[in-house]
Amino acid sequence: MKTNGLVSVLLGIIIAPAFLTGCGPDAKDKRITELQKENDQLKADLNDRDSQMGQLTGRDEDAQRSVRDLNREIADLRDRLAKAQSELASKPATTGGGNTQMADVPDGKWIGMPGFDMIRINSEVLFDSGKATLRPTGKTTLDKIASDIRARYSDRDIYIFGYTDDEPIKKSGWKDNWQLGAERALTTTRHLIQAGIPPQKVIQANCGEYHPRVPNSNLANKKQNRRVEFFAVEKRNAIGTDNLGSAGNSGAALAKSSGN
Repeated sequence: MKTNGLVSVLLGIIIAPAFLTGCGPDAKDKRITELQKENDQLKADLNDRDSQMGQLTGRDEDAQRSVRDLNREIADLRDRLAKAQSELASKPATTGGGNTQMADVPDGKWIGMPGFDMIRINSEVLFDSGKATLRPTGKTTLDKIASDIRARYSDRDIYIFGYTDDEPIKKSGWKDNWQLGAERALTTTRHLIQAGIPPQKVIQANCGEYHPRVPNSNLANKKQNRRVEFFAVEKRNAIGTDNLGSAGNSGAALAKSSGN
């Protein structure tokens, strides 16, 4: 009996581990299962990122098309201004819908050109030196311009161009005159939109220091060159081609035409 009991105990010791190891997956199998789950999750995350990237790529292509369309519009306006400058070299100046040469454009008054009217505002009326925040007089001036646009130019596109002098940025914190001119044009644009000008009618651009009205040779000239210009441009299909020029021609630069 004792021998049989001893044999039973020994058999139990030998067989038990076999039962224990055969009751479920070992640690290696569990790790493989976990890795498979992680792999499946990573594949799902990757597919989700691919989908998001595709959507972003589509939006980026739309934005690039919008930029190309805007560049074509600006090039078209440059051609109009260049052609107008050439045609009007010998014509008398008038205000309020007639003809004038760009060099004779007075500050603060709308003047007429073939295909568009424009008004030029000195930056010191709108902004403090080196700033892109509107002064109280600047807000009043822009409110008047917005009122004019609503009353007289509701069927036209409104182009807004910012300009600076060539004085290097030293204390104001802007990176350069490109940034200062752009911020001022953007501030002006936003105020007009807040004043009721439909945003889809507004095109905003910046020329920085590179298209002065007069040489930046003294303080008085620098003051003239710091400005914002507004153009109320007739729709292309409403203007005769004799006044337009061709949108496909590069022509002279807009700012050079408006400054000389």
